[in-house]
Amino acid sequence: MAITAVLIPPVMARAAETYVIEADRQFSFAEALFAEGDYYRAISEYKRFIYFFPEKKLVETCNYRIGESYYRAKKWQEALETFTIFIIKYPTSPMIPGALYFKGMTQSQLKLYRDALSSFEEVIKSKSNEFASKAVYQSATVHMEMGEWQKARETFSLVPKDSQLSKSASIIASELLHIDDLPKKSPSTAGTLAAILPGAGHLYTERPTDALVAFLLNGAFLWGAVELFRHEDYVAGGIVTFFEIGWYTGNIYSAVSSAHKYNKKTQEDFIERLKETSSVSFQHDRKTSSNYLIFSLKF
Repeated sequence: MAITAVLIPPVMARAAETYVIEADRQFSFAEALFAEGDYYRAISEYKRFIYFFPEKKLVETCNYRIGESYYRAKKWQEALETFTIFIIKYPTSPMIPGALYFKGMTQSQLKLYRDALSSFEEVIKSKSNEFASKAVYQSATVHMEMGEWQKARETFSLVPKDSQLSKSASIIASELLHIDDLPKKSPSTAGTLAAILPGAGHLYTERPTDALVAFLLNGAFLWGAVELFRHEDYVAGGIVTFFEIGWYTGNIYSAVSSAHKYNKKTQEDFIERLKETSSVSFQHDRKTSSNYLIFSLKF
């Protein structure tokens, strides 16, 4: 028998109108909004259900869906807080593996990589048919984000062969073998070039605008110092020389930093290409109220 809630607004100049909320229809409406990707309205409707029907078993599902809605809306901090509370409030829930998985995903998005690995490890230990292999895959992705290439390859190899993610994991693990072949810029070379000729280090790291600025700025200060000394204005010449030493030293440090940034950017672009080559996404089936996996391979 369906449980209903009756809302009676204050009586104004006429008889009160009665609004009836049925539990099943309220939940179905929230689920429909979730399936349509209208996550903020879905959150409101799930919360409405919890408020009017606190004793219903579906309250647990609503709390889970609220966390998932925040995640899909890319509200990472809210999603993390919601799933953390869910795990504490429903420790024996069959949805715990999913809550831990999404908790790990939000931690990864927030760059809390070690925490994410801990959450994924808990999912793997649960041996969940739905989430365990995904957790292995995402653990490998986290190691990849952390620059732990060998650990990432090893973890990708642990994705079960019968998993839908197996092909994707195999491709990425194979591509990671070439990570050391990526073009790199030597920080020491960049610094040496910058010391010999201001701007040369930036030009080496493919930052022509910074190279021009460094060259002109240092050139201008050097020229000014020389002219001042040539005209025997030693005090002003000393001041300009003092500032030029700072610009010259800064040019060297900046060139070294540019080399590090170049190497980091090269690795990040490589990782992004891997993600695009083998993309993974999750969809929600409104009819069964369950999630399913979609992956695509691009060559």
